Amino acid sequence: MVKSIVTYVLVFIITGVSAYLLHNNFIEEKNIFLPFSLKKVYLFFVLFSLLICFLFKVGSVINKIKEQLGFIYLGTIIFKITVFTAVFYESVFTINLTNPQRIALIIPMAIFLFIEVFFVAKILNKTSF
Repeated sequence: MVKSIVTYVLVFIITGVSAYLLHNNFIEEKNIFLPFSLKKVYLFFVLFSLLICFLFKVGSVINKIKEQLGFIYLGTIIFKITVFTAVFYESVFTINLTNPQRIALIIPMAIFLFIEVFFVAKILNKTSF
């Protein structure tokens, strides 16, 4: 289990830092103004996705929870969206965002959702009977 958790941490941190640097560089080159902190958005998704993967790895060894992990994951997606909107409400939802600004929000979400789903699917496949 420790090896898996270390793998999650390394993958999320390396992906987060490299994707942020590439994304931020692109935004600066195109002179796109963002009314929110791109660094905070990436940090939110890195930490939240890492937490979900960690909790699912721990939950996969608990017999009572093991069978319900797929349904729990669906709930975590809704929970993540709710927490994101609460944390970034002022800077994202009170301002009319342009298309490049909207896309700048979707990119980190998509990157980390893909990685999170990959790891959760691996966990679910190992726990299936």
